[in-house]
Amino acid sequence: MVATNENPLIDVPKLKYQSIMKGTCQDDILNAMSEYGFFYIIDIPGFDSHAELDTMKAFFNWPQETKEKYASMKHNSNNKNVLRGYGLTRNSEGAPMEEVFNIGQYEARNITIQDVQSRAEYISREPNIWPENANDLEGSKDFKSVLQNGFKIRMELANKLVDEVAAAMDYNEFVEKFAEGEFTSFYLKKYIAREAKDNTEIYKADSGYSMVSEDGRDLSMPSHIDTTMTLLATYSNGGLQAWYKNAWYDVPAVMNSIMMMTGSLIEELTDNKLPSLRHRVIDIKGDRYSTPFFFNPSFHANISKSLSGKETETGKESKTFGPWQVVQLHRDEPLLLNPTSLD
Repeated sequence: MVATNENPLIDVPKLKYQSIMKGTCQDDILNAMSEYGFFYIIDIPGFDSHAELDTMKAFFNWPQETKEKYASMKHNSNNKNVLRGYGLTRNSEGAPMEEVFNIGQYEARNITIQDVQSRAEYISREPNIWPENANDLEGSKDFKSVLQNGFKIRMELANKLVDEVAAAMDYNEFVEKFAEGEFTSFYLKKYIAREAKDNTEIYKADSGYSMVSEDGRDLSMPSHIDTTMTLLATYSNGGLQAWYKNAWYDVPAVMNSIMMMTGSLIEELTDNKLPSLRHRVIDIKGDRYSTPFFFNPSFHANISKSLSGKETETGKESKTFGPWQVVQLHRDEPLLLNPTSLD
């Protein structure tokens, strides 16, 4: 159901970055997650949300042929990257309906295919692809510097949040699980207004997803739960909704903040002490920008046992994170990775 009364999410805590970094709000983190499933982080040094938003808008406004020079292999067979770079989903008329740019932590691949156990692990360490050609469009250097800074801020914050959660729960192994985080991804996302027929093209009847809200509005992202830890900036954009106490509520957009939420795997590993957040995005019938940062465990991290030693449901599918993540990526994006990626 969609709630019509006062929005309780206006009371979601806004925790200061320095308090998190000093380790003085461990209880606040756990309490916020237990009650709401997310919280905001504010007063983040060096975080320039306006610069990030302007940089995204400038890039996504480039000519399509220019953007696709920096696309992943799925969209540009001349490029080698499977994960990192530009990607898009087209509407029923062939125009971009959703655009992304995927950034990871590697600027150079520090391994060879002989150093790893599978092609997927090799892919997880692929380097970024950056639009640095000054002959393409002005501003390409700013694109790299602004977003490298954004990645650095989020990576440091995510590592600290893992430290704080581990300390609050006396769960030292939790930190070890994120030591490498090869599949960690920083996504730039642009949603474009769509029609119901466009969603039908993407989410077939047997997909299990509904792309219409209870009050008849189109969705640009269906109801779902993330898998691990997400740091999300929505800038001043509306549209995001969260499931809270059996109803959907609008998530207030707080400029200059980053939201922290966790997914199904983190909920399992922490014995439900960090519950995951079900959320979705209403199509606002205009351009909408956001930057989800998915902080993932290491490729070989053991995910089969929880804080209390209980066997996880995820662990029944895969003892370690990397193979499980490949299956998730294949499910959500069939042409990204495939079952042979583990060979």
